[in-house]
Amino acid sequence: MAGYDSWYMWGQIVLYAEMVIAVLLTVFALYMAFSGQAGFLT
Repeated sequence: MAGYDSWYMWGQIVLYAEMVIAVLLTVFALYMAFSGQAGFLT
């Protein structure tokens, strides 16, 4: 990655970490909803 500053690498790490967190939260929310523990799909 020649030509990029150190903030670029950290920015990519934070971006990918947020993407992973968002996917995990979505899967967890769907699991809670379809297992009947969320309270709005009973």
